[in-house]
Amino acid sequence: MRIVFRLFCLAICAEAIAASAAESDDGFRPIFDGRSLEGWEMPDPSYWTVEDGAITARITKEHPCAVNQYLVWKGGELADFELKLKSRLNGEGGINNGFQFRSRVLPDHDVCGYQMDNNLQTPWLVRLYDEYGRHTLAWRGERATFDPSGDRTVAKISDAEGAAWFRLEDWHEYHLTCIGPRIALRIDGRLAAEVQDHDPRRQELQGALALQLHSGPPTVVQFKEIRLKILKAALPKPRTPETDEQLHALRRDALAWWDLDTGGHGAKPPLRHIPGWDKFELNVRATGRGAQPGADVVLLHGAYFDAGPDLHGSSDAVTVYLRARDPQGAWNSALFAKRGGHDRVHFNLFSADLPETAGPDIGFEIRTTQGSAGVSFPVSKIDPTAWHDLVGRYDGRSLELFCEGRRMAAKPWMGDLTTNREPLLIAAETDAGKVVRHFHGELQTAALWLYALADKELDLLNRRSSIKK
Repeated sequence: MRIVFRLFCLAICAEAIAASAAESDDGFRPIFDGRSLEGWEMPDPSYWTVEDGAITARITKEHPCAVNQYLVWKGGELADFELKLKSRLNGEGGINNGFQFRSRVLPDHDVCGYQMDNNLQTPWLVRLYDEYGRHTLAWRGERATFDPSGDRTVAKISDAEGAAWFRLEDWHEYHLTCIGPRIALRIDGRLAAEVQDHDPRRQELQGALALQLHSGPPTVVQFKEIRLKILKAALPKPRTPETDEQLHALRRDALAWWDLDTGGHGAKPPLRHIPGWDKFELNVRATGRGAQPGADVVLLHGAYFDAGPDLHGSSDAVTVYLRARDPQGAWNSALFAKRGGHDRVHFNLFSADLPETAGPDIGFEIRTTQGSAGVSFPVSKIDPTAWHDLVGRYDGRSLELFCEGRRMAAKPWMGDLTTNREPLLIAAETDAGKVVRHFHGELQTAALWLYALADKELDLLNRRSSIKK
């Protein structure tokens, strides 16, 4: 009897070893040990635990969640790969959740980029998504193609349309394959959605992997059996070429310096993007004449940035800087302003069709104890659709406006700058309490100094614009 039992145990062990070998032979390896969160990082560990062999994220009424939480895999960026994991989602109402891939972790640990997105109490249940970007890439049952111009065409996946063959509340397997521009999502072995992304400005060929706990009502989301197969290794990130200590000092001395491609996430001083998500795109590669090679920018479709009411220049000096592009060449909107109307201006970098010249103009105005003053130049003097580094400067003696380091307009002026409690806005301005004149275009950097930059410092800014930040 003992011999039979031993033979039986040996057979079971041999079968388990063979199964384990088969699993390793298919190229997949586990990236979650089933017991701990080792190898993963998160800003707030209070939401994340391991329960019954599964990574578990939980929102309760006693422990609410106002901003999305992410558990980021620490194994590095992924390029071409296959990912398999099991997940289930439960809670109150139409809860949203998912996981990010080939994504960018923002300074405040929010994440933008490709996402497997799901949602309880919807007919679609899962889709391929672009967080803080183009939004829906492909619904369940769609094969979407983005051409090099960004235009989207769709074909149907007949086997994935109609009633879903899985429930988000139950354990089900996601199998994600990313090879070059092709992204394919399978649920329990069946193709659910596919994307061919040939848009060079928005496609992401490598990036971070992160599990999401979406803000909202009470939620329990779980992930287990997370396995990864690397098909093509990610390239190392290039080091920033901006190593000049003078350039670092210029940035360090600014009252505010905002790299706008991150949408203000984690910015200091704080910077909010308004509206929250549907009128802008983050992390888009710059194009057009004057674009910095490899630089990322934000595209604005009616959104703007708000830095609050507390930032001002000094009493008798200020310098403002904005790197911007209007792809339409219209230049007829607010740019970078702290004003509430013509009689409530601290500074205002703007574009408008002024009556003194034909066509649009770019201008800079201030208000001091001596009254209001402004300078401007016609857009016809520059390439209207190119990237431009715009600087407005006031030093207590003169008011000047620069483009690419070249003085475009100037006039003598004196007096202490008047202050106000209007919000400092980028890509919009306030007028009688209303936000108006939204800039529809592309932005990269905005900055504010309490003093008048010297000409050699303006040269540094111009030099910076010729290299990737």
